[in-house]
Amino acid sequence: MTFVSPSAPSGRFLSSAEVRRETTFSRTTLWRRVKDGSFPPPENLGGKKRGWRESVVEAWKASRPRAGPS
Repeated sequence: MTFVSPSAPSGRFLSSAEVRRETTFSRTTLWRRVKDGSFPPPENLGGKKRGWRESVVEAWKASRPRAGPS
């Protein structure tokens, strides 16, 4: 499910399921990485909803070393 915050100027927010698909992390790994600071934390979207800005996830992915032929 994708969230769009009414207070955000623009951009999509990704749910944890969407982030897990984008990163191939398991649920446990995602939250472990948020806790240890190796993945950006989600933003509060109101109530109990939290999500990651798509641009933040894309920037994190771009900063990762690419696997390539050895």
